[in-house]
Amino acid sequence: MRLPKNINEVSANSEIEVGVYPPNGFLQFEEASLGNGDYFGFYWEFGKENQEPIICEMIHDEGIINPRFSNLDKFLEWYKLNDFDWGEEEIDDENFVLNLLSKGNEQLKQNNPEKAIEFYKDSTNSFGELSENWFKLASQYKRIGNELEFQKSIINSIISNWAIEFPSQNALRMIKTLNPVEELKNHPLIINREKIDFNFGGKKENNDYLIISEIISGLTDIGDINRALLMEQNYALMMYWETSSFQERYNFNLNDWKKRFEQKTKERLNKNVG
Repeated sequence: MRLPKNINEVSANSEIEVGVYPPNGFLQFEEASLGNGDYFGFYWEFGKENQEPIICEMIHDEGIINPRFSNLDKFLEWYKLNDFDWGEEEIDDENFVLNLLSKGNEQLKQNNPEKAIEFYKDSTNSFGELSENWFKLASQYKRIGNELEFQKSIINSIISNWAIEFPSQNALRMIKTLNPVEELKNHPLIINREKIDFNFGGKKENNDYLIISEIISGLTDIGDINRALLMEQNYALMMYWETSSFQERYNFNLNDWKKRFEQKTKERLNKNVG
């Protein structure tokens, strides 16, 4: 993991999270912590461990982390502006995902889909694990008739980080009803698209877990290891919120999962370094 140059300006934990909550790649620090379970931390996306992390905020009531700043410098700028505490004063973080998403939305209000696409693309480049910006990008590609890029984008909207944001029902409808283009007809998510419901909790059995397992295996088979790991984390995150009896029926043990997952992520990072 590439650490920020000025990491010593915050009091960071010694261990980066393995998952599932907080998610893999999250490293908590103490500054601006509210003391109620809400706090800030570094976050490295799957596949971007060689880049400096963004800053996310843990929202414990919602069980998510929320992207807040593009880097540690921006967090420290905000922190100082708010008298070294959590505060309402905002800073300019122009090239970060949320700002770019907002700019894309403004272009839509002006009925300019091509310009909106530019901002949405920049948004996904800034941070690629958020479902919303991929969905917005997919919708506009669909609008202008670019079917290949639409389908690529809607796939990424589903294979996003559910510890940050769960895919919308609109995104699910889009993936389930599309007519696959030749280039993507064998993609694991496309193959399984009609079977997914992604409706978790309150059931004795849920085939979504079996389908997600098939998607993970398929992504691994085609060499898309980062997305396979992301979906494996999503699987475990949803299972984490299930009852203990449900977990037992599906042979899920969180500690065992964490050990296996940590080994998988280490192996991937070692291969990338090699």
